[in-house]
Amino acid sequence: MNQTPGTPGAPGTPKPPESGSHKHVGLADIAGAAGVSKATASRALRNPESVSSGSMAKVKQALAILGVDSRAPHATSREMVALVRPSVTAGDVDPYARLFDILTSKIFAQGIAAVHVEAASNRVDALAESLLGPVGSDPHIQGAIVLGGGPAGELAAKLAARSLPQIRVSNARHEDGISRIVLDATDGITTAVQHLVHLGHRRIGLAVLRDSAAAARIAVFRKAMANVLHIPATRDQAPVIEAAGGTMAGVSAADELLRQQCTAVIACAPSLSFGILEAAARTRLDMPRDLSLLTVGDVPDAEVIAPPLSQVSYDWEAVAVSALTEVRGMMADPAEAVRIDYSVTPDLVLRASAVPPQRR
Repeated sequence: MNQTPGTPGAPGTPKPPESGSHKHVGLADIAGAAGVSKATASRALRNPESVSSGSMAKVKQALAILGVDSRAPHATSREMVALVRPSVTAGDVDPYARLFDILTSKIFAQGIAAVHVEAASNRVDALAESLLGPVGSDPHIQGAIVLGGGPAGELAAKLAARSLPQIRVSNARHEDGISRIVLDATDGITTAVQHLVHLGHRRIGLAVLRDSAAAARIAVFRKAMANVLHIPATRDQAPVIEAAGGTMAGVSAADELLRQQCTAVIACAPSLSFGILEAAARTRLDMPRDLSLLTVGDVPDAEVIAPPLSQVSYDWEAVAVSALTEVRGMMADPAEAVRIDYSVTPDLVLRASAVPPQRR
């Protein structure tokens, strides 16, 4: 019997699943059966008005051949985006906590499944395999938003090796070829120095994490001190402590800066801010009368801490919208995706932890 091409059972035509079959039908299956690109198939499923009537007809025919209910395409091929952040050790503070929560809400609000991933150095390979699947197959996720560096950056590199649409949000520039939004704290440090000097402080210290962003932050701090106070800003005149992560490292940094008679400290991480508060309490300092503190970055519940923390922080809503918009654009048409490189500067939020120094 002669069979017409396109008829179920004809040579070269995908065989529909048998009745009662629960075989998963993926985006690649639909695109292949329709003879269109995965990007076109994805747009047809998510937003039918965005594709031509001809392409839409091909996708609908493919859905019928594959035994998929075209009235509910989202149920067959729901997009998944990995939301990656570095794992946080006990006693440390996650600087991306607010951004992570905002992104999660926005991802789900757009009908996408958010896959939460905490990257640790000893699990990067296993995580990559879980997210990507075997080489030569379609990845289990369609895109990723990666927050921070360290093991999260290592995982981003493995995702990039499979050309997965993704964007990184971090506080340092990584020359890895991945689209990125850089949380540029350098302008924030300059603003912090200017504000503290305006309050009357002349002995200002910097506490910074020992990471890939440290050198740039230290250089900006010393340049700002030199320009604003008209001093050489040597190591002695502009004290800097590089610390490991964790509150106890912040306590140690604060102890050293207090020994150097600083009346104000700029902390470049939430854990360091909490450590400085702890050190001040141990030595019975009256904050902010005896020591002012200004944080560069986002401290959880900064407004309810005693004293409420002044900080240089980011518009996390805007960062989240930009990151999700960009990665969705890459997912819709990976072949046409253009690498982006945004830089976001923070704003000064004044509370009670930074005041004029006590006159001795």
